Amino acid sequence: MSPTGTARYRRYRLLARTYPPGPRRAELLDTMLMVAEDTGRRRPSAREVANVLRHAPRARLGRPGNRLVVPVAIAVSILSGFVAASLTARAYGETDRPLPSTAEMAAIAEMVTPDVEDPPLQRHDQVFVNGNGEAQFGQVRYEVEYPGPMPDPCAYGAQGADRLTAAGWRLTPALDRTGPCVAETLTATRGGWVLTFGNYYDDTAPANGGWFDVSVRRTEPAAMPVGFAAGGLLGMVLGWFFAGWASRRTEHSTAASGALALLAIVAAGNSALLINFVVRDYLTIIDQGFSFHEGPIWSWTVLGDEGMLLLFPTILATVAAAVILAATRQPRGTAPRRVADRSTLTRVGWPLTLVTFGLGMLSACTGFGLFGCDLFVAALLMAIALTVHRMRNRPAAATPPPHPAG
Repeated sequence: MSPTGTARYRRYRLLARTYPPGPRRAELLDTMLMVAEDTGRRRPSAREVANVLRHAPRARLGRPGNRLVVPVAIAVSILSGFVAASLTARAYGETDRPLPSTAEMAAIAEMVTPDVEDPPLQRHDQVFVNGNGEAQFGQVRYEVEYPGPMPDPCAYGAQGADRLTAAGWRLTPALDRTGPCVAETLTATRGGWVLTFGNYYDDTAPANGGWFDVSVRRTEPAAMPVGFAAGGLLGMVLGWFFAGWASRRTEHSTAASGALALLAIVAAGNSALLINFVVRDYLTIIDQGFSFHEGPIWSWTVLGDEGMLLLFPTILATVAAAVILAATRQPRGTAPRRVADRSTLTRVGWPLTLVTFGLGMLSACTGFGLFGCDLFVAALLMAIALTVHRMRNRPAAATPPPHPAG
């Protein structure tokens, strides 16, 4: 074969590999090479690429003639990625980094609100759920009324900002010190802490003054954005494979297939608002290094948080889908798919990987964040190694038995 022909074959073979292994892939490759030979084309055209990429995902999911299977699989993949990213972020976020001690918080209070003596401190070393059903960062805070008439909040905030800057705190974002105002909020960071100072003024009753709300919490770990993205990508890949498995399991049951598609759409639609909120908060963390909200981006995973209540239809749809998949059986008379003999490494490795991943989730949900993060990484590396082992030891396709002579 000429060099041009070799390059042509490699290009078309790469495109054909988007289809699952089997006679359909070989037939597609032969047809495209035949057309390319007749037309003198050296590489696939844009129309050929688009057409193959439009149909290949359906074949990968086991439903070549179904147009709905790809959108449903994408919805499942996004939802799975969202859950995995949130759990990974929680594994990073639940650490034992210290909050300010009583003496350190008293020094901060003296710097931010010098007019207030001995403010009543409230300490929460871990994430907690407040009275409104909102999960909040672990923090040290105090809220006090201003002792007497309050000056211009912006001017007062500007003085506090100058003292914070002189002490090495970095204001984020820059404080706007112009114009009269009835409230002022500033945020500053230093040494892994985020300080939020709220200065509120009751303009309807100036003689009553106003109140201060000061809190110090931890910044997000530096590796959390990377872990969030890695966990999300891994979850999306697993969600895609799970959607393909579910598609093949229910391919002989129209009722089960339709019910699963409806449940996937309901789950994705219900969680779309929260996913959008979490992604926007994630981009803020990348830009600023911390979130401006009172709770972490994984707060919906905390038992009692209102986000979990918001996702109740999604949780219910997931449980219903699991019941349908468990109840679906392959009809009698259908030829079972040939399952290759698994090696000892595969038989032991995959259950061990699932156990490791489950322990990582359990650790993330019970406060052992660093240990859970290590388990997630170990499960990911084990899954990659087992996948590579399976690809390198994939058995050849079985030859169909000859027809008996009649």
